[in-house]
Amino acid sequence: MTDRTYADLHEAHTRPAPFSVYTTARLWTDEHISVQMLNFHLDPGLVAASRPAATIARSIDWMRKRFDLGSGKRIIDFGCGPGLYTTSFAQLGASVTGIDFSARSLAHARSTAAASGLSIDYVEADYRQYHVTGTADLVTLIYCDFCALPPTDRHSLLCTFRDLLAAGGHLVLDVASTSAFAARQETVLFCERLLDGFWAAGPYYGLMRTFLYDDEFIGLDRYTIWQPDQRWEVYNWMQYFTPDSLAAEFAAAGLRLVETLGDVCGSVYNPEAEEFAVVATV
Repeated sequence: MTDRTYADLHEAHTRPAPFSVYTTARLWTDEHISVQMLNFHLDPGLVAASRPAATIARSIDWMRKRFDLGSGKRIIDFGCGPGLYTTSFAQLGASVTGIDFSARSLAHARSTAAASGLSIDYVEADYRQYHVTGTADLVTLIYCDFCALPPTDRHSLLCTFRDLLAAGGHLVLDVASTSAFAARQETVLFCERLLDGFWAAGPYYGLMRTFLYDDEFIGLDRYTIWQPDQRWEVYNWMQYFTPDSLAAEFAAAGLRLVETLGDVCGSVYNPEAEEFAVVATV
């Protein structure tokens, strides 16, 4: 083993400071990986990138009733992906905007809208920086996207949500719970073509190193990929919450948590469950 190889492996096993590196965009913009992610979104048998169609239908039905959605209402879905929620929102007659930085996912969303005769405003942008004009009656951020953001980005995004909400408007998002964190373990996995070719079309070796930060309730799956001509990494961060810790972040941004639920289908909150959802307003 050369000094360079040893140093490379040692660095890949080094515990970074929480949220010190942010690589989420690569999952959704890389030519090869974005195809895998879209396929995950659209496969009804997988929950790797989105929830099953039946669960999404229940979510839409609950939000329709809970927030009286329909004609005259404006909905903005942050991280809309291939339009699994925005399409259904538009079918209710609402004015809908979807924001995502995956060109591939948005192409699918636009194609679905066109085939259904729906007018949906899709914006290709990093929603952490994108400025949305006007106000909304409902803002959504679904599938625990909030948990992947660094603290400063979470605060900035909550401020954006606060400024977007119309009088009587609401925010709905879901997060991973500290119960889910308690069930995790630090692991190491190294193999050829890690995750069956997910990371690249050609030959590669992949290392996944899971780090847990007990004091902060943060998890990291750090992927290091070695291809014949390059080495690169993806950092999948996850912040885990309690209702109180989430409410504190909301309050710091001028938002008020008004309802804690088991999920975005309106189920009863279960403190032992791995996820929960909240409704907030100004």
